[in-house]
Amino acid sequence: MLFTHKLIGDNGKLKPRILKALGITLLAFALSFILMQPFSFSAASLLSSSDGNDFTINDFYNKVADSRLVSTLDSNIVIIDIAESDRDGIAEILETVALCGPRAVGLDVLFAEPREGDYRLIDAVKSCPNLVMAVSVKSDTTNNKFSIDEATYFTDQISGVTVGAINFPTQQTNRTIREFRPNYAAEEGGDIPSFALALCEMNATDTHNTETLRQRGNNYETIRYYSRIFKTFTPDNLIDHAEELSDKIVLIGAIGDPGDIHSTPVTNSMPGLLIHAHTTATVLSGSYFYQLHKYANWAIAFTSCFFVVLLSLSLSLGIKGLLLRIIQVALLYLSIRIGYYFFIEHDVIINFSYSLLMLTFGLFACDIWIGMTTIIKWIAGFFTKSDKSTANNIYIR
Repeated sequence: MLFTHKLIGDNGKLKPRILKALGITLLAFALSFILMQPFSFSAASLLSSSDGNDFTINDFYNKVADSRLVSTLDSNIVIIDIAESDRDGIAEILETVALCGPRAVGLDVLFAEPREGDYRLIDAVKSCPNLVMAVSVKSDTTNNKFSIDEATYFTDQISGVTVGAINFPTQQTNRTIREFRPNYAAEEGGDIPSFALALCEMNATDTHNTETLRQRGNNYETIRYYSRIFKTFTPDNLIDHAEELSDKIVLIGAIGDPGDIHSTPVTNSMPGLLIHAHTTATVLSGSYFYQLHKYANWAIAFTSCFFVVLLSLSLSLGIKGLLLRIIQVALLYLSIRIGYYFFIEHDVIINFSYSLLMLTFGLFACDIWIGMTTIIKWIAGFFTKSDKSTANNIYIR
């Protein structure tokens, strides 16, 4: 009650200090909002982005989580690196995999043009159970529909073939792949599933997780990258580990292709095949991230900044500056820790970039406010003195 009485006057109105704190916080908000525009939405992009504008605070959470001494070997997914295999070599891999009873097989290779002797490859594809073939899709911006852009030339020759889109949700090079698109609305009706979703729906014993994904209805979902590794085999050691392919989702593709290397939150160079593996594992886990709405993020940032500004206006200690800086740094650290906790423990993404910026600009906004009010008072005082001088001259006359 005593604290409330100090903040609110006897007439029930907010004291000028509260209004002043609100004004300064709004100024800090304006400064933060203006600064965010050329740098996406991340304060950390100023210091931590490799290309200047493609970093989010969630990338930091991913890196910290992935650097822990705890990693999980995925029990559902196995990768086969085709390395330098030619088409006959890939056919032999498919023939071997088909004998091992896989749950699903994802062939992340596009055979655009026919070659002599492809009959063995075609037969191996036809004989491989639960196979998903890769396609790329293109969008029609007029109706936001998609159609197949590239596909293996003999896809139409195989009845009942299942395809999955291998596109990543970015049109720019060197952009970080954080999300995947579950499916693409097809121009002819229905949809084209992503490569990962098609694999998870293939011969699935438990469709709950894929149904949950579809029911969420999001255009994009965050990929869970951190602390997960996959068994990877090459054609040379595949026979020795054939039993480890049983009842597994087997991804077949080239890991060392320099044209298929992408930046992710945990590393700057991840093969596309590994990104598909992480995406598939995300869908299989059924554990999806929830994004806190941007207005909620702004509300948290505004409240934190208002607290610091009000404290700055209320303190009159000799060590006020030092104390405020300590509180400011403590709140910045606390924001990062809380964000990391919710990211790791509760799968909730809170974008504390807003808070980091507003807390940084809170005291700066105080200085601007004090400086501007001092200048305004000085100008007002100058004109007041001029008016008094003029009045005195008139009186003397």
